[in-house]
Amino acid sequence: MLNNYNYLISMSAISGVLSVSMPVLAVELTPNLQLHGYVTAGLAKLDNNQDTTYPNPLSSGTPVIKSKITSDYDSVAGLQLNYTVNDQIDVATQFYVAATGDPDHNYVVRSNWAYLDYKFNDEWSVRVGRFGFASYLYSENLKVGAAYPWARLPSEIYSQLGGLYSENGIAVLYRHAMDDWILRVQPSFGEEKLEEFKVNKIKQLSASLSNENLTLHIGSGFASADVDDASKAALTIGLDGALAGFGYSQTDIEQYNAALHSSVKFNNLHASFSDVGFLYDDGRWFAAGELSALRFKGFVSDFNAGYISAGRYVGKWLPYVLYGQYKSANVYQADEIPAPGNAIYDATAKWAQRTVSVGARYQFKPNVSLKLQVEQVSGFKREYMSGFFLPPPTTTTPSTLKSAYIYSASLNATF
Repeated sequence: MLNNYNYLISMSAISGVLSVSMPVLAVELTPNLQLHGYVTAGLAKLDNNQDTTYPNPLSSGTPVIKSKITSDYDSVAGLQLNYTVNDQIDVATQFYVAATGDPDHNYVVRSNWAYLDYKFNDEWSVRVGRFGFASYLYSENLKVGAAYPWARLPSEIYSQLGGLYSENGIAVLYRHAMDDWILRVQPSFGEEKLEEFKVNKIKQLSASLSNENLTLHIGSGFASADVDDASKAALTIGLDGALAGFGYSQTDIEQYNAALHSSVKFNNLHASFSDVGFLYDDGRWFAAGELSALRFKGFVSDFNAGYISAGRYVGKWLPYVLYGQYKSANVYQADEIPAPGNAIYDATAKWAQRTVSVGARYQFKPNVSLKLQVEQVSGFKREYMSGFFLPPPTTTTPSTLKSAYIYSASLNATF
């Protein structure tokens, strides 16, 4: 039956929401057991005539946005149960349903949260099990459309997570009230198995300072990852196809692949990430922004990303603008790669993406809203991938695509 859902449904964790502007309702099943949920229904379309897609399906296990109207890209459904055992122990579990990237448009159930929370006192608690990734401003609310005004979170920051939404491990939570401000600090340790790689030894530290209108956030972390054999094979096949499409011989291709695999580390790949952001919403003005850095040891390049967004409430409407940018930095040169592989390496290692969005959210009811958004995504400078897009198919005539537009509409509700 889930295969027939061609709309976006999103329900996610209540406790992780950062300053949602609409009230959150809950269904009390028993005095100790509560059910929470979010619902979002949406459509998206990519406006171009060169058969590109967004994002690159080889770098994510999710559906893509393309020229035909689709709901699969944003479609997700989830429910969360919170059970209070006693004054010190709470148990929370959350599952969501999301579309896969396969041609049959299948939906699968995934576990997002399943943890036990032990409260030592009003300020200190420990969380054990599966819980949300916390290093970014909205990373605990990736599936919660009601937590932000945009049709989706800015891809420049949140697509670089590669599906890392949750982790299995332990977290310490500290919460301290200071007059009108609340300080939250969360160190955590864990691991996560994704479709393309396993992330090991995740060590995070996030902190936020918030009052009624403003949230300031900072987060950082370290991890190591192992890329699975299937993903490495897919990368090799993709590069081979690009080289062959431009007329390079099999000997050249084999030389390039040998040099690439000797230069690029695919196992025990060390990465660090950091983020600083803010969120302001006083009922008249809305503003949010983040700056993020992603650094690798032994990989092709590092990345810097960021966005800034602002809007002004006009009755039930919140029109807004958003600007985001994602760019490679510190590109590591593999000097031993012979020609023509060195030219291909230089082209594929350098990513750049820029997004300019305009949109509006209309608040039908306190817990129901409609969003409309248009994005212009730019950065196509070569025939190869640019940012999170998959380039047009290789032809004898190089692509002239410089930018593409994404049109989105979504309906959001909470209960």
